[in-house]
Amino acid sequence: MTLKEEAYAIIEKLPDKVMEDVLRELKETEENPLTWETPEQEAARKAKAREESMEAFRWMEEMKKKRPLLIPENYEEAYADALAEKYGLAK
Repeated sequence: MTLKEEAYAIIEKLPDKVMEDVLRELKETEENPLTWETPEQEAARKAKAREESMEAFRWMEEMKKKRPLLIPENYEEAYADALAEKYGLAK
């Protein structure tokens, strides 16, 4: 039995109350352009997405090297000063 034959057999058994949902899902699947991709096209699309992600990651890593975080030497004191300024606390 092929996959289509198996699907037809299941659809034949289903009650009418669920057929609207089944039909809606089938239409959405049919309209989705990814449904019609060949395995080669899918692999190429995924490879391109991976490459774009890696390029973004490399760019972010380069930016970290060019502009490192400005963490003060005594960050605990800077944190206490910021809290005191925000909440009006005395040090």
